[in-house]
Amino acid sequence: MILSSELLDRWDRCERRFAFSQQYEPKTISPLGVIYAALEDALVSSEPEQTAKDTTMRIAASKELILSDINKFTTVRHLESLAGIIAVALRGRFGEMTPVGEIDCEDFHWQSALFRAENGALHRIELISHFDDDRLRACAHSWRVIGELAALRQPITLTMVVIGAQRGGRRHSPWSKGLLHPVNKALRFAPRNYKKNGFSESWTQVWREQKGEISTETWLEQMRKDEVLKDLIISRAVAYKPADHRMLSARAEMIAIREKMKSASEAAPMRRSSCDEWGGCPFQPVCYSPTGQGAAEFPQLYSISDTPRGAPAGDKYSNHTSA
Repeated sequence: MILSSELLDRWDRCERRFAFSQQYEPKTISPLGVIYAALEDALVSSEPEQTAKDTTMRIAASKELILSDINKFTTVRHLESLAGIIAVALRGRFGEMTPVGEIDCEDFHWQSALFRAENGALHRIELISHFDDDRLRACAHSWRVIGELAALRQPITLTMVVIGAQRGGRRHSPWSKGLLHPVNKALRFAPRNYKKNGFSESWTQVWREQKGEISTETWLEQMRKDEVLKDLIISRAVAYKPADHRMLSARAEMIAIREKMKSASEAAPMRRSSCDEWGGCPFQPVCYSPTGQGAAEFPQLYSISDTPRGAPAGDKYSNHTSA
């Protein structure tokens, strides 16, 4: 079995979910899952923005988006615009990036989700709605960081991208939303002369996907001038110390969990406290079926996974339902 931080995280949440995901793949995907998938392709592309758009369109054509208050067309345009500008900003900051991929870790094989920047630094990219001490602590203690440290035995950089809260089907942050001056149509994000809410009521709120005439470079440059970009990409170095008991313990736990994963059962007790974490488990229709139906009886929701059992796939991106 090839271990990954995503598999370990899924196991921690619920053995049932892990077992289901080894055989079935949800036909739905969350908007946040789309952004993660688009970034994974875009960050390693020579044309990051176009690649983000292409991946978003491909996923939207093959999976059913979990929608809230706006239609699918509007959601897709918003997601491709958001993923595209974030990819350009990250590439501009870190240069060309390459995926670390699969690593032989002596005791096990590891599928890393890290990206290696031009300077050699290893980055874990996390999309978050807001940044505070609690969010930083949660990310740093997760398998997404601890698992990578213990497996690769190298220091990594935790890079958090603040994409804003999701309201009305859109992410609200300067990546997606700005204000236009009523006369000269200048784009702004932060006020200089404080009035009501920082701007007068004559300023017009605009969404980036609706203002194609404003280039990505122009939008990012104004974010820099208004000094909002520095609070939207936050990096923290995470050291690795070979003799650290926490690392030795984590590695031992990973090996022990791998053995337990082999006998994961779809009939395992429900872990109800995790059913609605991160927006909800995609296998809820099975566990909460009033007739006790299995996943095979929901062909409209799940397909048989074409990934070999034990590989880090399945509901890879449906795990991301809340930032």
